[in-house]
Amino acid sequence: MTNRSEENRGFTLSDATDFSRKAIVAIVIGIITYTVLRMLFIAAVNYYKAMNPPPPPPPTVGFGRLPPIEFPSQEQDVWPKKFVLETARNKLPEFPDRVKVFAMEVPTSSLLADQKVREIAGKYGFVDQPEMLDANNYRWIKYSPLEAIFEINLVNQNISLLTDYQTRPELISNKNLPDRFDAVSAVKSYLGRGDLLPRDVATASGDISYARVLAGELLPAVSLSDANFIRVDLNRVPIDEQLSSFTPEGKRGIISAVISGALSGDDQVVELSYNYQNVLYDEIHTYPLKPINKAWQELQQGQGYIASGAKLEQAVVRDVVLGYFEGYKDQSYLQPIYVFSGDEDFIAYVHAVDSRFVVIE
Repeated sequence: MTNRSEENRGFTLSDATDFSRKAIVAIVIGIITYTVLRMLFIAAVNYYKAMNPPPPPPPTVGFGRLPPIEFPSQEQDVWPKKFVLETARNKLPEFPDRVKVFAMEVPTSSLLADQKVREIAGKYGFVDQPEMLDANNYRWIKYSPLEAIFEINLVNQNISLLTDYQTRPELISNKNLPDRFDAVSAVKSYLGRGDLLPRDVATASGDISYARVLAGELLPAVSLSDANFIRVDLNRVPIDEQLSSFTPEGKRGIISAVISGALSGDDQVVELSYNYQNVLYDEIHTYPLKPINKAWQELQQGQGYIASGAKLEQAVVRDVVLGYFEGYKDQSYLQPIYVFSGDEDFIAYVHAVDSRFVVIE
């Protein structure tokens, strides 16, 4: 009777508890197994993508074929007779396959241009009636504290300031030159006075070099102790914090000034060359880069531009970088260049955009 009774009890609470326990264990194992497998699958997919990345989209080339860079004209005899590559590993560096090209704001004539340039000149103490050099250029002269000639273009508002500092013994003999920070700050303060300090220059660090006057000519000085003046060169902040701008004079900036330690305030600036053109940073497209090997061949064949170190018998190239060319004439686009530099202050440029995307002259 007892055995039959136990057989007829069916599914008991103990059985339910045991079943539930086993079910929970199975579910937990299933969840863990699923999680581990999912993580392994995701890791495998990510590894595959890392080892086999999808090709990037092609360059946008949205400006169409670009105009060739307008380097200043120069005679072929300035070209070195031989080029030698002596980089760190005696190899050309590697570069990406594309680079950004920016539109630039091309200035146009304005009915208010005359008033505007007179206001700028007035802020620097040039208040007399200007001399009209031509339809687009004015010149002012003043005689205190130095004899100074101030010229400005009505269209692009680029400026040239030149004083007679090179013939002033009291300036030449003065050795109380500012340090780098104060020299750069003096130039930025001078520009700010005339509302001529654009945002992408205001935050630039600037470069300085020492200069001395010899026989009425400004020449490089080897050290601070040998210097009478400091040259300050400003370029816009490097694109993507990497690619700097280069002018036709190599190390000279789009804004270049000479500072005297014998004067104070804005009078410290005894020479200024201001050649700034606004970059339209929102108007941007990418273009394929010319292979660096091809650019090196073009340089050796006399194609490009020698910015410094002309007429060398042999140009020893020790560094190659990518940058942007900014000429002293208005240009439609900010375009990239390969910059080859080396011994004896040698600097040369080659247009870096793939030739297929450049208008053939």
